[in-house]
Amino acid sequence: MAVLIKNGLVYDGLGNPPERKDVLIRGKVIAKIGDLSRSHADEVIEANGKIVTPGCVDVTTHSDHHYSLFYEPDQEDFLSQGVTSIIGGNCGVSLAPLFGILPDIATEWGSVSGINVNWKTIKEFLSYFEQHPVGVNFGTLVGYTGLRRGITKDKFRDLTDSEIASIGRIIDVSIKQGAFGCSFGLEHIHGIRTPFYEIERIVRAITHSNGISTIHLRDSADELQESIEECVEMSERTSGNVHISHMQPLKKNGKKFEEALSYITEHANHTNVHFDVNTFDMVPLLIYELLPEWAQEESFSGMHRSIHVPSFASRVVEYLKKNSARDYIISHIPDKTLKFLEGKSIRELATRAQISFEEMILHIMDITHFRATISAKIVDVSLLTSAIAHSQSIISSNSASFGKKEFKQLQSIKTFPDFLSFVQKNDVISLEKAIGKMTSVPAKKFKIEKRGILAEGNFADIVIWSDNKPVSTFVNGNNAWTIEKGCKGRYGAVLKPKQV
Repeated sequence: MAVLIKNGLVYDGLGNPPERKDVLIRGKVIAKIGDLSRSHADEVIEANGKIVTPGCVDVTTHSDHHYSLFYEPDQEDFLSQGVTSIIGGNCGVSLAPLFGILPDIATEWGSVSGINVNWKTIKEFLSYFEQHPVGVNFGTLVGYTGLRRGITKDKFRDLTDSEIASIGRIIDVSIKQGAFGCSFGLEHIHGIRTPFYEIERIVRAITHSNGISTIHLRDSADELQESIEECVEMSERTSGNVHISHMQPLKKNGKKFEEALSYITEHANHTNVHFDVNTFDMVPLLIYELLPEWAQEESFSGMHRSIHVPSFASRVVEYLKKNSARDYIISHIPDKTLKFLEGKSIRELATRAQISFEEMILHIMDITHFRATISAKIVDVSLLTSAIAHSQSIISSNSASFGKKEFKQLQSIKTFPDFLSFVQKNDVISLEKAIGKMTSVPAKKFKIEKRGILAEGNFADIVIWSDNKPVSTFVNGNNAWTIEKGCKGRYGAVLKPKQV
């Protein structure tokens, strides 16, 4: 099967100026690029007046955490915004390897109910998706939190040297089996107290295995600078490839954010540290993250018991009065009986129930047993321009693809189209450079071979855009999604780093 895309303005993804060219697809790959007016094809797509780019590579996604890879395998939310490749296993949690703990390790986001968990290793997990393809290309990191919890049986304590070495060996095997590296969720319950020396040893092991280390910062607010310095020092000490997940600038934190960007710039020549960002003013939070650190326990059941103690609850209410945002939107609840709450404002729910805003937060924590995601309007949009223009920034959604009837955050459906509109409207960077931040830069950072660049011999992951909106998304040479017909098939491949 040959497809010819004619007369489009072609951006190669490498930051070069665009050229009006034709693109010929044969099978899964790009066969030729140039003046192909004399070429024959089974299908011809006229792209005059449109732009043609590589498919977007989204390295911070959560379709695995929400289990939508299983119940929404088309992954249409990604395809419809031009994403052809996603990386899972972020923020310290992955669905493999399963090491000494129950498979339902992402209970904050979803449930494995109804899913046949027939894997333990990364090899077996990826084999599942080779047999059951999804709509986009999918690869994964190993979640450090899951490995650590497996050893400690869900209790927080320091690890012994032999335990750290054991985790290092598991990560090495997992990378050899196809994982891209390892992720750390340092702001979450089971990660925030992980000592520096332990992380350094693990990052050194990841680097030795040619993997990438991705880090959810230990603190994105008051101790942002210290958290950034920790990541940069990790890269310096280990020569590691380090990526900071969803580094959005928070309100009332502008000076610290600018200092953090400057610090990354100062060390860019001798470290390999990048970060991802998007253009939205809201960020997703696990609802337990609203609690003060002293109130966060190692298990949801423990926190659930605590909020029913009047003295504990009153202290939390006082803390929320001083430290919570003005409002939150309930963006996701795994419990199907509570789905009606998704998309609702917590402040509006409180008004209707005639209780305080803070009491309603506790009520939502109670009825969801802390298994809920909320969105907070806490991003300082005035600082997005400097973050996006930064030499080390990458664009990512920090979201998942959801079912057709589920509430959808803007990140899950508009990250990449809105980014293109943002950079053009605000004249932030050139369009060719912006496209690179969505395609070749993340592909190179994560060692995803033959994707993210429009070049002969590369996989035909291609997007045709009109007015910054995708009209066709090709995955491995197949027209997987069109604006007229939606999803047309599941053509995604399993992604593995190029050394595998």
